[in-house]
Amino acid sequence: MPSSTFVRWGAIGGMIAGLAWAASAVVDFVLPGEGPGPIGSTSAYLIEGAHAIATVGMLAWLVGLNARQAPRYGRLGTASFVVAFAGTGLVLVSILLVLISGDRLGEPVLTAIFGSGTLLGWLVGFALLGVATFRAKILPRWYGLLMIAQFPLVFGAASSYDVGGTVFGLFWLVLGYVLWTWRDMPAEQASRVR
Repeated sequence: MPSSTFVRWGAIGGMIAGLAWAASAVVDFVLPGEGPGPIGSTSAYLIEGAHAIATVGMLAWLVGLNARQAPRYGRLGTASFVVAFAGTGLVLVSILLVLISGDRLGEPVLTAIFGSGTLLGWLVGFALLGVATFRAKILPRWYGLLMIAQFPLVFGAASSYDVGGTVFGLFWLVLGYVLWTWRDMPAEQASRVR
């Protein structure tokens, strides 16, 4: 498959991730009594299902971003892609295990097993991928900064899951949309801009 196909599917994945994260926040808002609570409740399955869809979209976005930037973002970009992909994959495995087991394994057990990989992949991997994106100058520089800032801003500033999930969804919609629409500037135009 040509790399442009990977980029397009990755962009679609990013936008699907954004819609799914926002949908999980809407479910939590509409069914506030149940919340993300114990598996078995309707809202918990809907929220965890939306998280699984969002995580698959994030994985697709990572592949598309890698296809877009791989020629120019060097070892840092490749290493951070691998770390972010592995961390996101661990998140997906954790979510699927919770859904499949009906939480019999228990979220605390899964958090203990997957927590450090998830933290490494999501916080460190995405931050380093943002640095690599910033340095590669293929996508707008603010795009790399947005990748670096997304997790601290969303989780630090959100006072509730509804707000945090909605903001996180907007972040992913932007990340997917820009990957879909961004084109390299011609070389002579880029030299005039600098």
